[in-house]
Order: sequence, then C-alpha cells, then structure tokens
Amino acid sequence: MFSHLVISIDELWLKGKNRKDYLRSAVDHVAAVFKVYHPDKFTFKIQSERLYYSSKTLFSEELIKALTCVPGLAYISPCKMLERLPDENLENVYEEIVNGLSIMDKKSIVFRAMVKRVDKNFSQTSVFIGREIGHRVITRYPLAKVDLKHAELVIDVRILPKHISISTETRKGMGGLPWGSTGSAVTMLSGGFDSPVASFLMAKRGVKQSFVFFHAYPFVGREVVTKIKNLTKELAKFQRQTHLYIVPFGDIQNLISKQCREEYRTLVFRRYMIEISNLICDKVKADSVITGDCIGQVSSQTMHNLHLMDLVSKRMILRPLVGYNKLEILNTATAIGTHDISIIPHDDACSLFASKNPIINPNMEYWQNWDKDFDISAELAAALEKTEVFSINLQGEFYKKEYFSFDA
Repeated sequence: MFSHLVISIDELWLKGKNRKDYLRSAVDHVAAVFKVYHPDKFTFKIQSERLYYSSKTLFSEELIKALTCVPGLAYISPCKMLERLPDENLENVYEEIVNGLSIMDKKSIVFRAMVKRVDKNFSQTSVFIGREIGHRVITRYPLAKVDLKHAELVIDVRILPKHISISTETRKGMGGLPWGSTGSAVTMLSGGFDSPVASFLMAKRGVKQSFVFFHAYPFVGREVVTKIKNLTKELAKFQRQTHLYIVPFGDIQNLISKQCREEYRTLVFRRYMIEISNLICDKVKADSVITGDCIGQVSSQTMHNLHLMDLVSKRMILRPLVGYNKLEILNTATAIGTHDISIIPHDDACSLFASKNPIINPNMEYWQNWDKDFDISAELAAALEKTEVFSINLQGEFYKKEYFSFDA
C-alpha cells in the first residue's frame, strides 16, 4: 500500500493547443474517482504533464483498480516520494530501492531501471543513475538479472525539483482519450455481447455516453431489464456519470409487424430504434448514436441494410465493431467484465417477430414507400413519454429520474 500515486496521461503528445483541455478532462474524472474511493484529504499537482497525488492515509487497492477504468490514463504508479538530499546525494534513493526488493532474495527476477530527470538542473545523468541502481541491485541480489527490453520489473525513478519518486509497480491504464473530450453519444444497448464492447471502445476514444434499451414488453418480461441494468453497471465504470433510458417498444413492434412485409420486419424495427435514439439525442444534446453492428454478422448488418440505417439517422452512427470478428468481440467482453452477463439467456421480441428469410439486399422503392399511409409519430412520442430514466453513479448504484439529462 502506498500514500503516493503518479498518473500519466495517454496520447497527450498527439495534441497541440487543446492539450490543456484534454488534461483538465482527465484531472476532473480522476477527482470524481478520488471523491468516491478516497474521501480523506490529499494533495495534488501536475508536473511534466503527469499527475502526482499524496495523502497521509494509504491509497486503497479499490481506488487504484477504479483508476485503471478511467479513459485517457496510460499508467497508474503507486510510488514512494523521498526528499532530495543536499549535493545531489542519492544514497537514500539507492537504499530505499534495494531494501524494497527483498523478493529477489529467493527469486530470479529480470529487471531494468528507468530514470528521468524532470529537473534538468540535476547534474548526474539518467544513464549514470540507472547503471548505479542496476549495480547495487545485482550486488545485493545475485539472482537478479538485467534486461533492458524484456524486464519483468521496472524500477521507475523520477528526479523532481524537490523530491525523488520511486516506483516498482505500474498498472496499465485504460488508455485513449479522457471522458467527454471528443463528444457525446446515445448507445443502443442490447443484452448481447456486441453493444457493450462497442460502448467500451468508444469510451476509450473519449465519448461520453448514455444508454438506451428497447424493452419489448409485454412480449418479454422484466428479467431482461435486470440484465441490461447489470451490463450498464459494468459500463458505468468507464464514465464519470451514466444514464440508462428504457423505452417501451413492444406495442410499436407489434404494430409494425402488421404493416410491413415479413422479410423487412427486423429492418423496420431497427429503423424506429434509430429514430427514437435520435429523439433522445435531441433531449440530451448528444452528437451521435453508437451501435454494436458488425459487417455481415447477421442479416440486418449487411452493407446494404446498414446503409439504410445511415439514411434514417439525423446523426452519425458510430460502429466501432464494424471490422471485428466474433472471437475478438468475445475476448474483449471477457476483459471488460460483460461476457458472463451477456451470456445469460433472455427473451428477444425481435426473434419472435423475425422472418425466417430476412431481407439482405432491400428494394429501395419498397423501403421508401411502404409507410406512406402509416404514421407512427404518436406512438413514438408516447414511448418516449413512458421511458424509464435511471442515473448510475461510479459505484454502480441506480437512481430513478423523472427527466432526460446527462446531469447526475
């Protein structure tokens, strides 16, 4: 356990004049996590575009784990912070490092030292300090081995203006861009594997998301809502705030199924899901819609059918899984914690109404003219009026709301 943390931000080197905005977004998200998982007082500063946190009480494993789910963070390093001695004396640093590696007494560990002089006025070079660390570690622990390219353990030393930080444990962060730094979206969430993974990938690109689920009641029960809530709880770890909109859609599906040709049903269901998602975008001022579509995975996801959805939407549809294969999706679902929830079976009204021979290359004339005498706008408005709205905090707790909003 440590009372100091150093956090590095991913992709800042790609940014120009807006670098400060990206950094501030990351700092604000980290602050929200600290508020939940470390209520004690702490100090914070930014130095060389790295975030330094110190506290009189130890930072918990729960806090560090939560930080690894914050978009935009490259690495989280629990560390020790030592006062700099006069005359550039580093004996206290060498002693601290060597004493902290007692595990090497009985185990052969491959290591390397990585030294950075943040304070360029420090005259000893990084190479010299790194060699001295390596020499002292090997002298004390003969089983240890140095390998600059394939190290199991990295001793990270930073020479700061008044302190020296030492870290021998670095957690890989989520990477990408900070939450909300690239825009916002409404994510169409289903109970399957694909849409949660799509959400995660767009969270890594800094997209702030709320979620919509189309509940086909009364043709399916409330069990599927529990499943959707559990998926949303997992995805909420990657956001500062999260909202879930559960839209009653069963009556609309039943109405559609009686009006259009059977082979077009699934496409038309998808069309109105896209339309409702756009209406929710209007309410929460979101920039785009996210789906779990993957080219050729099912009949509704042929290139022709996806193009029809693009024509329906007033906003850009983001499809991060478009080139993925199923095994890649399943592996990612396992890594982010949604796989075991998605695999739970649930009733699906789309399957109930679906044709045995769904259209894969739609006739544009039929698509554009089938609904000339079919006005469903009142039903869509009624569905939105009856939508259940939930706010989910960083700990996955649900709070029912009475209005559409991004605000907690």
